Amino acid sequence: MADFKTAFLFTLQHEDSTRSGKVTVDAGGLTRFGIAQKFHPDLPEQFFTGPAEDALAEAEKIEERDYWEAMRLVEVENQNVANKLFDMGVNMGVRQAAVYAQRAVNSQGQQLTEDGVIGSKTLAAINAIKSQIFYGLLCQFSAAHYRHVAAVNPAQAVNLAGWLKRAEA
Repeated sequence: MADFKTAFLFTLQHEDSTRSGKVTVDAGGLTRFGIAQKFHPDLPEQFFTGPAEDALAEAEKIEERDYWEAMRLVEVENQNVANKLFDMGVNMGVRQAAVYAQRAVNSQGQQLTEDGVIGSKTLAAINAIKSQIFYGLLCQFSAAHYRHVAAVNPAQAVNLAGWLKRAEA
């Protein structure tokens, strides 16, 4: 079964590879270590202004609870697939990542409802597909998602090159 810490380190490479604690401002508002203020409005200001080590520890707790556990990724048999799904969840949201996982499964002949919830049926289907094929499909759906976001919101187009690099990872 997949390991959270490995997935967290994979995603951290996209969010803040140097672990500097740099705070960015984007459509999610203030963002640090992949945690956006818009989606976590209860975070104290200290998360964004305090020491990087403290913020990183808090980000790890939040991402394990709100993304890893919410998507039941410990039940994914292939670590690379779990890494990718986790990264997608952190970047585009758990529901959207789950819809793309279900869509990828369905493209291989399954009949899952694309409800954005990774449950037992979705997990069984993910684990039944050859991991390299599934991973490639997740990369394709991610890239299409990011292109769509940039097309409908031109202000986000400045992020497209980085998003596409992330989609390929």
